[in-house]
Amino acid sequence: MSFALSCLCVLCAFSQQLTVNGIVKDSNGEAVIGASVVVEGTTNGSITDLDGAFTLQNVPSNANLSVSYIGYKTQVIPVNGKTTFNVVLQSDSELLDEVVVVGYGVQRKSDLTGSVASVKATDALKTMPTGNVSDALQGRMAGVSVLSGSGDPSQDNTIRVRGINSITAETGPLVVVDGFIGGSLQNLNPSDIASIEVLKDASATAVYGSRGANGVILVTTKNPGEGKMMVNFNAFANIKTVAKYPDTMSPYDYAVMVNEYGNDIGHGDYFDATQLADLQAGRAGYDYSREIFRTAVTQNYDLSISGGNEKTKFLASFRYQNDQGVLQKSMSETYNWRLKVDTKIKKWLEVGLNFYGNYRKSSSPRVNAYRGILQTAMYFDNTLSPKNENGEYNNDDWSGTHMYNPMGHIWELDSETQTINNRLQGYVQFNIIDGLTFRSQMGVLFDNRLSTTLENENSYQMFAQSNSRAYARSYFNLSWLNTNTLSYVKEFNENHRINATAVFEQSYDNNYNHLGRAYFPDYVDLTHGYNNLAMSQNATLNELSSDRSINTLMSGMFRVNYVFKNRYMITASIRADGSSRLKDKWAYFPSAALAWDMKQENFLKDVNFIDQLKLRLGYGSVGNQSVEPYRIYSMMSATLGDGGKTVYAVDRPSAPYLKWERNDQFNVGIDFSVLNGRLRLTADWYNKMSKDILLELAQPTHMGYGELLQNAGEIKNTGVEFTISADPFVSNDPTGFSWHTDLTLTHNKGTFNKIPTYNHRQQQAGNYQNELFQMVEGEKLASFWGYTYEGLWQESDVNALFVDAQGNTDGRTNGDVYGVVAGNSKYTDVNKDGVLNEEDQGIIGCGQPTFNWGWNNTFSYKNFDLSFFLVGFHGFDIYNATKQIGFNLIGSQQVATITPMKDWLNHWTPENTNTDVPRWDGKGTENKGMYSTRFVENGSFVKMKSITLGYTIPQQVCQKWGITNLRIYASVQNPFHITGYSGLDPEATLGDPLIQGVDWGNYPNSRNYLIGLNFAF
Repeated sequence: MSFALSCLCVLCAFSQQLTVNGIVKDSNGEAVIGASVVVEGTTNGSITDLDGAFTLQNVPSNANLSVSYIGYKTQVIPVNGKTTFNVVLQSDSELLDEVVVVGYGVQRKSDLTGSVASVKATDALKTMPTGNVSDALQGRMAGVSVLSGSGDPSQDNTIRVRGINSITAETGPLVVVDGFIGGSLQNLNPSDIASIEVLKDASATAVYGSRGANGVILVTTKNPGEGKMMVNFNAFANIKTVAKYPDTMSPYDYAVMVNEYGNDIGHGDYFDATQLADLQAGRAGYDYSREIFRTAVTQNYDLSISGGNEKTKFLASFRYQNDQGVLQKSMSETYNWRLKVDTKIKKWLEVGLNFYGNYRKSSSPRVNAYRGILQTAMYFDNTLSPKNENGEYNNDDWSGTHMYNPMGHIWELDSETQTINNRLQGYVQFNIIDGLTFRSQMGVLFDNRLSTTLENENSYQMFAQSNSRAYARSYFNLSWLNTNTLSYVKEFNENHRINATAVFEQSYDNNYNHLGRAYFPDYVDLTHGYNNLAMSQNATLNELSSDRSINTLMSGMFRVNYVFKNRYMITASIRADGSSRLKDKWAYFPSAALAWDMKQENFLKDVNFIDQLKLRLGYGSVGNQSVEPYRIYSMMSATLGDGGKTVYAVDRPSAPYLKWERNDQFNVGIDFSVLNGRLRLTADWYNKMSKDILLELAQPTHMGYGELLQNAGEIKNTGVEFTISADPFVSNDPTGFSWHTDLTLTHNKGTFNKIPTYNHRQQQAGNYQNELFQMVEGEKLASFWGYTYEGLWQESDVNALFVDAQGNTDGRTNGDVYGVVAGNSKYTDVNKDGVLNEEDQGIIGCGQPTFNWGWNNTFSYKNFDLSFFLVGFHGFDIYNATKQIGFNLIGSQQVATITPMKDWLNHWTPENTNTDVPRWDGKGTENKGMYSTRFVENGSFVKMKSITLGYTIPQQVCQKWGITNLRIYASVQNPFHITGYSGLDPEATLGDPLIQGVDWGNYPNSRNYLIGLNFAF
């Protein structure tokens, strides 16, 4: 009986409701104002006052108190019947001591001396749901330019780190996935990614030597979890619409204008009254500029399973995505798979396996600068239906111009590319002694690609070349990488911390390409097509080619990071690379960086509102090894000579003295944090000189070849970067209102520092459209070259006497000298010699943005989250070649004399002289193919990239349903943009960094409406 009474007394004591009070201070003895004190598991809570004091009533004597405040570690304190508490919160150094990947290892974020940007993939994808993780990176890292240069789902985004460093070699950053060098962000399942770090300055990238010239993107995938098996399922559906259609005339309005043109040139009407009535009533005509588009749908599903125990852990995932583009027949279908297993065999021995891969099938119609579908659809005769009554394409317009019907690019499309690649990585790690580990990793890549195309009797090929054809191109790659890393990480008596890494690495790369092409001029049944190229009826036109390249690279690297008293830091590294691509195989890439955290000094230690004030200084040298294999040797070509004998000739001269392009970069930075991490600033200034740039330099005629590849050019990039992160509103109550914001600001100026030609200028290499671009010493990259447009010749100007450079006249008028009449285009004759030629050309614009920014905001209240994300690109021009084609002023493009472009409605007439649209009757001189300031527009824009609203089901409800988490969300992407550019999408002109800022009928980005869910149990 007495025992039962004792137990009852104990139970009563522990169930007693108490009133408790206390004071919350920080480690310096200062009161913490606004700290949250909550009875764990309940809504009973309080906020500390100006003195850090709190009082709570109705507290069970056996409860726990949870005390939390932003920037401090949360404490859970048992009540145990007590009523008074003195709580000391310790500063949470997670923001400073967070571990980041730096290449061949990790470092504390607080110990970084180089310029490294980091993004948590989960956070980025939450605010920007996407099937391509690079979409979610845009604008989130200062100095890292991510551009959606095409709305084509089969194309990847363009990523550049601190500008362009090369002309002929690779300009994109190196992608390293879980230590395996090489890869594409597009091929990864975004849900598999844990974090992405970008090494920006040379002191950070130098550990990758000849591969680090363009920056390094380090992708860390999610690790297997320990304990209960977890299942995660994510799905979204995306409806894509056209953000902006081309603004062209209706078929009826176009026909009326064509009749006006016909009467002006003395031809008379091209369309009679019956035809006009049918067009006006909609019984005839076809809006090609809209019909090539569609409302597209994208579906994405991914599933992951993880679990394990303290010995062995695993994670398996699978994804399927079907991504349609708004341009008809453009699509990409993707499967991703992954299996990651980590096993701790002994305390000193760990092994792991990481197997992942993807299969992709994609296709797209002819989106091309030369007679591509977009410009063709905009300017095709829209009074014509696609086909006549006989089922044949209408390829002749009202004027008799023979041009391919744009719907043929879609309806006759039979082209696709299939890619499958698998990566198998394994590692073994020996934990030798405390702090000393050795890790050997082996990765193998199997990459296969097959592209097939059938161009039948109704295809563009038949229209342009009078034959149909089929071809198949296959690509096979086998490569492996072996990385051996010895690392030592140790802290001594809290004053000394060392992180040393030594690496020996070797890689092998084997590429094989095969192309078979067959022509079918007389073969009607093309059923077999690329499945049986031997069916070709014209063997003399058949083409067969193949090539193989094998590259090897051997490397050694040593890096050491030393920290003294958490305030002085130094990092130094040296890497040696030996490549089979070059005659002089070995090169060395050193780097060094210093940092000083002034906050740890005595004069700032007691300044409580400052959390960090670190200065960084770094210098390093990196290279670019993307020299074409075997370029140090001559290339021979075989042709049939007299008598059917094979004759060999030098097709390309050898370049035996080629060496790596080299970048030397100097960086100064600052990291600043105040108010317990609620406001953080990172700023960097850099100066990067790219030397020994590969250039195809023109050679004298007597050499026997027109150009020779040499290490001859220089490119200079300078810039500043700012990243500002803030938490303007923070709630200690998890269901309260909070706001987090990130702002990135980037300025980069890339210039040609050295072009060693006789006039220090050279045309950008490439197709005919690159004639617009000139590489000019001392000028910015992506500079436009052409004539200055002065408007239209007016009658008084035409009849005025021509005055030469010396101020003399010879009695001839401007009309006599230039062959012009009123209403013709007028260009500046710089040297006043009466002839428009190369001497009158100069820089007329630049497609390189001067400044860009990104602003991301996330709000949360109770179970709702809202985010929006904007980007801006400023200070660049767009050359609107698409508009120039609409005026029929580029000879290689086939369009009607007068196109459905609305600008033609304002053409010059004797009654309408206040215009810049030339006369259309063909009188005088209207030169084609003259790039000029007439078509240069301001390309600056601000674009809302994403607005996302989500709702997370309350935890109590999830527990009742037997699940861990459920979040549903809706998002709109690219809902609007602000720009003065008249074309469809200014961002789509920035895809190619060397020739950016030109619109040749670019595939515009779509407006997307997306709904999805994240589910776990």
